[in-house]
Amino acid sequence: MPAVLAELFEHRSELPGPADRLDAKALPGGRGVCALVDGSDRLIQTLSSENLRRTLHHRLEPPNEPQRRPRANLRDVARFVCWTSTHSAFETALTYLRIARRLQPQRYRRDLAFGPAWFARVDPQARWPRWVADKLALTPPTVDVGPFRDRPSCRRFIELLEDLFDLCRYHDILQQAPQGQACAYKEMGKCPAPCDGTVSMEVYRAAISASIDFALGASADRMSQLESDMTAAADGLQFERAARIREQISRARKTLADDGRLQPYPAKFRYLVIQRGGGTTHLKPFFVDRGAIAEGETVTLKEVEATVGQWADNMRAFSAETAEATSQECSEGIWLVSHFINRGERTPGLFVHQSQLGTPDELARRVVRKLGKTPQRGH
Repeated sequence: MPAVLAELFEHRSELPGPADRLDAKALPGGRGVCALVDGSDRLIQTLSSENLRRTLHHRLEPPNEPQRRPRANLRDVARFVCWTSTHSAFETALTYLRIARRLQPQRYRRDLAFGPAWFARVDPQARWPRWVADKLALTPPTVDVGPFRDRPSCRRFIELLEDLFDLCRYHDILQQAPQGQACAYKEMGKCPAPCDGTVSMEVYRAAISASIDFALGASADRMSQLESDMTAAADGLQFERAARIREQISRARKTLADDGRLQPYPAKFRYLVIQRGGGTTHLKPFFVDRGAIAEGETVTLKEVEATVGQWADNMRAFSAETAEATSQECSEGIWLVSHFINRGERTPGLFVHQSQLGTPDELARRVVRKLGKTPQRGH
């Protein structure tokens, strides 16, 4: 553990003993991530805070009044504090994620300041393929779309695919194919029933393949086919069927207009993130490629105009290095970035998708416009 602590944290200080006075001024200040450890360097707790001194003093100083839920007196066991300074909410969350993942691999996700992003996923090679909502992505041969801004958006998109391509809604029955008992969707004409052998699994896989193409952006062909089917049904006086198809088209257009995806699929999740790098005059870039995140050198506001071109070059170069990141690490990186993007105008710093970097002059103006002023609390 001592070697790991030295690798993860920049600083280390000894704490006064339980009987000694705790001087708050002796505790690390500013924003950052810290770990309390005992005399044998065993981890007690990992914390992140906008104000480490205040947080540590609160955790280490016994309360003046009885607590409804008594907490352990950490002064009895904590002997050292290890810490690393950060300069933005984004950097703090990223640093905590990396440190907690190493120190508390079994429980760190429960303590993150952000929740998961969601992906619609399907394994086209599975024996009985189906679309599911999942927190993890980038695990071939699975095809992923998203991330979505929340789980309900992800589920609505999957339901749209099931509706447009007549996919099975009851996977447990599909797994019995071709000896399964067809459900009510067959009677309603909303499922070709591969479960009972009405159509083969090869035909069903073709429908899954078509739904993948649609989900990845090739929606025009399916929408055109539905419109042709609606016209044919109406011409054939099949008004009930025509009405159902019209409803499908309407719902599809509404969902596609705002399907809740931050990006179409993880391979396009590439962002340049600019955050405070210390005070009001320093900035720090982060390069995001499919959830893998690399940190750049801190620069001053005066250096931005001469530096943004290199940031764009770094975005392109970083793409070749992300193969070393695991699916779990990349997925959690997407969670983190998505959490901040979902905050919209309230999010601290600047998040620029690779496709919107523009020219160096345009990017420099955006950076100065967003960050060339006194930061608000929480930034």
